Amino acid sequence: MKFGVLLLVISLACFTPEANAAIKVTPSKAPITVISPEGSGDQISDFIVNPTVIAIVGTIESGLANLVTAPALGGSDGFITALDSSKVRLWDLRLGSTSDDIATALTKDKSGYFWIAGATSKPMETLTSTVDTTTLNLDSVVIDPVSTPINSLNRLVIWKVGITGQLAETYYFDVDGVIAPSVINFDGTKLNITGKITKDLVTQQFSISLDQLGTFSGFTPGKIPAPKPPAIATIKAGVNNLKSFISKTTIIGISSWRAKSPTPVIVKYTKTGKALAANSFTGKVKKILWQSGIGAVVLVETNLDNEIHVLTNMA
Repeated sequence: MKFGVLLLVISLACFTPEANAAIKVTPSKAPITVISPEGSGDQISDFIVNPTVIAIVGTIESGLANLVTAPALGGSDGFITALDSSKVRLWDLRLGSTSDDIATALTKDKSGYFWIAGATSKPMETLTSTVDTTTLNLDSVVIDPVSTPINSLNRLVIWKVGITGQLAETYYFDVDGVIAPSVINFDGTKLNITGKITKDLVTQQFSISLDQLGTFSGFTPGKIPAPKPPAIATIKAGVNNLKSFISKTTIIGISSWRAKSPTPVIVKYTKTGKALAANSFTGKVKKILWQSGIGAVVLVETNLDNEIHVLTNMA
């Protein structure tokens, strides 16, 4: 009898697969990137998701035909492009003026509006010269108005865009220096923007707020401590969790993986710690958002260029 029980246990062990034996770390492929001439200055900067749309913002100079179809407005333009879960373009919108413009950060409010932070230039200041009529003007000289050059990107600009791609509002805040916003967040009542401002070759961080009626307040230049990212970031994904970290050796629950060098990975775990899916990346993971029906959307920096990865296996 004891021999029979032992044989049954051995049989079950042979035919019961290891909990995570089939899970492998898959290199993430087919990212959304800029398709542009080398050195064009085109760049993806940020993204946000809702249940049906992946919205991407960035700056376009001479390419990006895969993301932007709207006609050019000026030198460089900001843009926002909406894609569905299959990465098919739904709509796109250029943002800016006849001057150079950039779009660098994105968020959304409770009503679904997209809010994009960027920078543009103050309008050229034109000085009109007058001719002294008491002086004899034998050659009938006409003096043209003189335009005073203004430093570029010295105006913070916030664009408010509707869920179907219509520009709703544009708000400006002039600064003394070159401004580059990097983050915009909506806290439920107002928008908070942070970034960098450079004046006389000195760069500082700044923060400012904007209410939903378009009033700026609290512009504060100075050193703003940047939070140190945790070694392991956890993102709630429905009933599961996503863990983002740099793998240097093995990964808990995935016996087939051993990193040959430090590698960014994202692993989907159940609350009990069972690995369900895993992806690796080449580059630096900068932002991760999860959306039911879409999966995990990841912003990755590779060789100073940004790309968007859509991980449907993390849905």
